[in-house]
Amino acid sequence: MSTGALAAAAAAAALPVTSRNSIYTRKGVGPLYWNIYGWSFPHNAPIPEAEWQANIDWLATDFAPSGYKMACTDGWGACTSFTANGYRTTFDDEWQHDWSYWVNYLAARGMTLGVYHNPLWVHANVVADPSYTVVGRPDIKVADITVPGDIFGKDVGFNDQYWVDVTKPGAKEYIQGYVNYFKSLGVTYLRIDFLSWYETGTDAGVGTVGTPHGSADYETALQWMHEAAGDGIELSLVMPHLFDDARNEIKHGDMVRINADADSGGWGRLSGGRQNWQDAWPNWFNPFCGFTGWAHRSGRGQLILDGDFLMMNTFATDDERRTAISLMTVAGSPLAISDLHSNIGGNGWVYTNPEVLDVHNMGLVGKPVFYSGTPYSQDGTSRDTERWAGQLPDGSWVVALFNRNDTSTVTRTIDFAGHLGVSGPASVRDLWARTDLGSDTSVSAALAPHACKLVKVVPQSATKRYHAAFAAWGGGANFNNNHAGYAGMGFVDKLEAGSEGPTVTFAVQAPSAGSYTIGYRYANATGGTGTMTVSAQKENRTQVSGPFQVSLPALGDWDTWATVTGSIQLAAGVNLITVGRTGSDIGAVNLNYIELNV
Repeated sequence: MSTGALAAAAAAAALPVTSRNSIYTRKGVGPLYWNIYGWSFPHNAPIPEAEWQANIDWLATDFAPSGYKMACTDGWGACTSFTANGYRTTFDDEWQHDWSYWVNYLAARGMTLGVYHNPLWVHANVVADPSYTVVGRPDIKVADITVPGDIFGKDVGFNDQYWVDVTKPGAKEYIQGYVNYFKSLGVTYLRIDFLSWYETGTDAGVGTVGTPHGSADYETALQWMHEAAGDGIELSLVMPHLFDDARNEIKHGDMVRINADADSGGWGRLSGGRQNWQDAWPNWFNPFCGFTGWAHRSGRGQLILDGDFLMMNTFATDDERRTAISLMTVAGSPLAISDLHSNIGGNGWVYTNPEVLDVHNMGLVGKPVFYSGTPYSQDGTSRDTERWAGQLPDGSWVVALFNRNDTSTVTRTIDFAGHLGVSGPASVRDLWARTDLGSDTSVSAALAPHACKLVKVVPQSATKRYHAAFAAWGGGANFNNNHAGYAGMGFVDKLEAGSEGPTVTFAVQAPSAGSYTIGYRYANATGGTGTMTVSAQKENRTQVSGPFQVSLPALGDWDTWATVTGSIQLAAGVNLITVGRTGSDIGAVNLNYIELNV
């Protein structure tokens, strides 16, 4: 069923934005980088500066040409050298050089510096010395924005840092000044850790670790960091409770950790441990469950899901290594090398497969197979951790199949029509083997324990369909499959008045700037015409088209689907087309896909 003629579009109010929506999240995926964790965790000590430099030089030679262009610190550094405003000047007291030196050292090799630090921390030495004052507020001592006894990790090994009390005058200037300090140095990435300890003063594995500051103060702190960061620095939120469906984190962060620490690595950390959800950090223990459980919050403009560090030297087989990279890739996670120049051995190849990196760089953020609209936290059978797919801006697909079983070979299958909504055969290419597999209507693989299959699927139709079930869902938009007649895995519902700022965002590649015909496949059984608002922007938020309103006539029931066609202006390259509901829209619809001749 189709309306036939092009539908007229009226100007409309701007679409709601319920996320930080930074240039980082709009690209979809996390960065490629190296982190010191693989040295510091087993040594339980700060990495020596000579070892840091040796790894940077190795990174520049072996991995930067493949896109790994950032080196990042982590915990363990003990710095007691500060600026006049109490900001640390280097990673560790044993290091000879400061942050600026290493920013320049990396820049000379075409790379950038990432820093691990929480702007909510104030060192005990700063609190004890009244000469340290808040940036821009010489009338306020840094000590005055802390509370006696409010210590980070009190009596659990972290007694040298105080928490900032965001209700104190000067707290905002201190926190935003810290973010701006790192930005001014040329730091591009900030890992902000132990956020759950600030919010509730508890740790699921330890118990009470300090004073609870509450969700309101926690949100205030995140908002200040978000405001200061702008598009100048990427905010990685580590150890968040993600309460209320990650409400605070999605509004103010770019990336969130969705599983427990990598620890000593290996298969047990990737797939093992606790399999069920808990309402505290970490909600899920391993990345397989964490990515699956938070897949409804990932995608362009939403949250980047971080599966933590990768150490290929800790895996037992190449099958496990390919699985680790494939999972991180299909979920849109950063690929964070924590192997060292001294222990990676012959395993560097797994980080540098050009075809795997190509789909990552195209912004791939896939989703697991959804069986229902019930949250994974409520029903562990509602999503499939071992079957994933994601759509690229050029309309092609990436499919990942996994076998988490420890002893048995299993067969996993994705049906192109049933799961992806692809009509007819499609070309299939194995990304690890880098070989064409011919044309097919499904991909199926008998997988040995811990093995995977990662393929690219290219539909043969000239018309590109972008499926809402695999797009980015904003606000109250939600997956469902509780009505018949849809194509593919399902559709998006809650595009209605009672839903908070619902949007669906598709990444679409246009060969050139111009006007394109667009179709919206929808269901509407409200009894009256519904409207949705449509907008197209570049990844940098440059407005390309709209916002304009599209009318979607009533249909007989929710099992009946129709296509309304119209036109949309696109820029050359990647466009983010968002379909959503503003306060000026009426009715309610379910959205199956959009369709373009691009």
